Amino acid sequence: MSTPVVDVITFPAVITITTVTFGGLSGALHASKRGLDPIGVFTISLLCAVGGGIIRDVLLQAGVPTFLVNPQFLGLAAVAAVIGFFLAGLVKLVVPLITVVDTLLIGSWVLLGAEKALAYHLGFSAAILLGVITATGGGLVRDLLCGEVPAMVKPGEWYGFISIIAALFFAGLVRLGLPIGVAEASTMVLAALLRIGAMRGRWHTPTAYDLWGNLESRMATGVEESIRKRDETLRRNERVLNDASRD
Repeated sequence: MSTPVVDVITFPAVITITTVTFGGLSGALHASKRGLDPIGVFTISLLCAVGGGIIRDVLLQAGVPTFLVNPQFLGLAAVAAVIGFFLAGLVKLVVPLITVVDTLLIGSWVLLGAEKALAYHLGFSAAILLGVITATGGGLVRDLLCGEVPAMVKPGEWYGFISIIAALFFAGLVRLGLPIGVAEASTMVLAALLRIGAMRGRWHTPTAYDLWGNLESRMATGVEESIRKRDETLRRNERVLNDASRD
């Protein structure tokens, strides 16, 4: 089955502005907590707002990144940086609202990456990869610049994992030939429900589990148990022989 070519999803301006603004505020608050200077706060704010899209466009070699073509993104990131730098306490008050926006729109960022990959005639694996990168790239770069292990790769509450599931789900629906609108709506609903479930149910990704090490431990324990049983049998037989010789 050939890979279908789809149009890149276009959200209403109010959704884009809201998402970029709240993403910038989240980044600015993150940077302010770590004592960065104004340039650092602005950089982290911008990357949280549009970082995933920047990485997507660079990987696609899709010309000038979207945030440079649309200068309002820079303006929104600058405003968010100023607010985060001088009014961090105020930003903390809207953190629950930031979380709500992020929860509702996590699926949309997956779609922005996945659909653009399909629009460039790439396969489903590339669509899944770019969907995840678009949704998580900003946070990934933010953490790296702040000298932290990226939250996406640490054991913790589902986020990157949800992006992977949503991207796989969308690609699967497109491969099955469902109307693109149905695939988009279903993906956004699934991603939002998974995010809500992860927050309410405290679903966390696990740490690495060494199956080989566990097998080695079990084997060693089994060998030790076998040796112990053999020694017990030898001692018991020796006692029987000694008793027999005394008789």
